[in-house]
Amino acid sequence: MPRLYITWYAEPEDPHYWRFFRVGGITVSLKSLLKMPRWKFTRVLSQGFRRFFNYDGPLLVDSMLTEVHAPRSNMHGDIPQSHVLYLQYLLGSDILIQRDYPLIHVDDPGLRTKLFNRNLAMAEAALRFGDLVGKDVMLVVHGWNLNTYIKCAEYYRDLGVKYVGIGSLVPHRSNTKFLINVVKGVREVLGSHVHMHLFGISTIELITQLGNYVDSVDVSTPAIAGAKKELIVWDGSRLIRVKTTTVTGIKIMSELIERSSDELERKLLLGILNARSLRDKNLHTMIYNAYIITKYWNSVIDKQ
Repeated sequence: MPRLYITWYAEPEDPHYWRFFRVGGITVSLKSLLKMPRWKFTRVLSQGFRRFFNYDGPLLVDSMLTEVHAPRSNMHGDIPQSHVLYLQYLLGSDILIQRDYPLIHVDDPGLRTKLFNRNLAMAEAALRFGDLVGKDVMLVVHGWNLNTYIKCAEYYRDLGVKYVGIGSLVPHRSNTKFLINVVKGVREVLGSHVHMHLFGISTIELITQLGNYVDSVDVSTPAIAGAKKELIVWDGSRLIRVKTTTVTGIKIMSELIERSSDELERKLLLGILNARSLRDKNLHTMIYNAYIITKYWNSVIDKQ
């Protein structure tokens, strides 16, 4: 059963889901932390994420992916990997995550190969940093076809990697067959003893097909669905999406309130229906979505 990490953004600040229910884990966006006011970010660094935000569960801090075509004016685009890893260390990430260059929208064969090799070199450097501070490091497997994903996984296997994440899959998120082949192929290379995490493309629909091959995933579905004014609802056999702004959606929420014996679920639904502002409604929707996904996570995976 893969552990569910909910993606969490500090700026603008997402709801503190852990204040309402027990989360499986959270993946914090480092880029969003760096957008905080300087005084606040300094306090988070000095106290650590858990103490500052009163959080006591599993924690990952991402590596702030650098897209090749990001503008040079991006103030965080050139932070060295050692600085990123040290920030993760200070924030209290359970595992440090390699800084990497995703092979997304890179069509030039020469540049693609250069970035592929750079990621391999950065992986070795990240492991050395982890040894220095006494922390495990998650290396990120990249590629642009099945063969290059396999080649990258073989390289990491020979380094003795304990944790890997799979990246550069966003352009292929609609190609389920390719995603399954990559995840299965990487798993076959690394074996069952290596912890494998799935980044970025972990929609609920995909998890039902990929969950058996990975040990953990992160999802941003609660926030994304909330922004689209969508509610994630368990219909008895699967998770479905319902528009909160339609007559049908309001009717479904009212029916859920009447028949649910879950006090938190009823409270959140009432908060959505009776919200006095759009912001309040969005916050309740995000919390509800995260709660329902967490509550029915085992059932979602069992449907595979």
